[in-house]
Amino acid sequence: MKLLPKFKTKQEEANFWMQHDTVDFWNSFENIREPIEIAPNLREDVKKRHEKTKAISIRLYPSQLRMAKAIAYKQHIPYQTILRDMIEQGLSQVVAKHHSL
Repeated sequence: MKLLPKFKTKQEEANFWMQHDTVDFWNSFENIREPIEIAPNLREDVKKRHEKTKAISIRLYPSQLRMAKAIAYKQHIPYQTILRDMIEQGLSQVVAKHHSL
């Protein structure tokens, strides 16, 4: 197992975890018995991730699909996740702009 480095800032730690797997540092973690506080917006994001999804069919231009796959490849996530996140962002922007939706 690797040793966990010391971080100077929370941003430095966040950047580290975006590039490393916790499994490599499992023995560096301590057991915590008290409950963990989770920010309300993070709690909502987690709930959304556990919602059941519905399969749909959507037609994209080949260039759009290539771009989504390239972005997903760089982020090491499935391209469907990228597309779903982009749709969510777009919908949120429209709702924010038109509060009555």
